[in-house]
This record gives sequence, structure tokens and C-alpha cells, in this order.
Amino acid sequence: MLKVVDGQAAFPGSLVREAATSVDALERLCDHYIPKIYNFILKRVGSVPDAEDITSITFEKVIVNLGSFDETRASFTTWIYKIAANSVTDFYRSRGRRKESSLDDEVAGAIAGDVDELERADLYMVLVDLMKQLPPKYAEALSMRYFAGMRVQEVAEALGITESAASKRILRGLEDLRKLAEGGPLDRLI
Repeated sequence: MLKVVDGQAAFPGSLVREAATSVDALERLCDHYIPKIYNFILKRVGSVPDAEDITSITFEKVIVNLGSFDETRASFTTWIYKIAANSVTDFYRSRGRRKESSLDDEVAGAIAGDVDELERADLYMVLVDLMKQLPPKYAEALSMRYFAGMRVQEVAEALGITESAASKRILRGLEDLRKLAEGGPLDRLI
């Protein structure tokens, strides 16, 4: 079933085409490539949670676009690694424009060094009040991500949306939260 090309196992085009309509064939492709793509991404981002999220996004793109794969233009391996590389690029671009950071880590870290326990409780209440002002879909996504500690993939599953949509909700929620916090006690922390 697998042929060897340049010392590496490669799937014949027929199996790749079959994967577009067969769950078993798709599972074999994913089982073969997920560890390789994950390691490729992990080496580029250096963070296990980010590598897991980007790998998941990569395979979502692979599955969605599997029908458009053209073996006359590139091997499947080349095609899937290109999608992974583009996903890493997208990750860094979005991070540069809108840095997603842990509210718990940043707020708790800044608060711990600057205020006492009573002030920390007050700031937490301000954060809760600001969260209530967000559109419900953003507040829900932020709560799952930061207060429940869920990964983006888990948030997506819980909300019944794609990982890309979940990530966008989280980032837009953070942007809105930062705007709401401007000029207030949390301004310097969020």
C-alpha cells in the first residue's frame, strides 16, 4: 500500500483520492502524517499547546481542501507540509497583530507584584464586570479559554464551531476587553 520515495513512505495518489470519500483512508493518512506535521510545527513555534492548536488547524485545512489536491502539481507530502508552513506563518502574523496572552497569567502576575489581596479581589471583580459587557459569544469563548483553561480546540468543540472561528472569537473578545479596560484599574494589566 505504501511506496517508498527517497527513503520515506509515500501514499499513492489513489489512496489520497480515496481519503476524500473514505473515513478509513483519511484516518490512515492522518495517522501517518499527524506526528510528522506536529513535530515540524513544534520545532517552529516551540510551544506544545501552540503546536497542538496549529496542527489541528492544519489538518482541518487538509480535510477541507483534500478534494482540490492535484498530484500532478506536487506530492501529497509537499502539499501537506506547505499547508503546515502556511499555518505557522498565519499563527505568527496573527500573534504580531493581536497578541493573545493569558488573562490569568498577566493579571495575576501584575497584581501579585503590585497590590495586596484586597486589591486583587477588587480587580478581579472589575474584570468580571468588564466580561459581562462583552457580547455573549466573546465572553463565553474567553471564559472557556482563560478561566476554564481550555485549549482553542476544546473551545471550538464546546461551542460547535471551527477552531479558526473559536480563535477569532477569543482574539476579538480580548480586543474588546482591552478597549473596555482603557482608563480603568485594569488598563495596565490587560
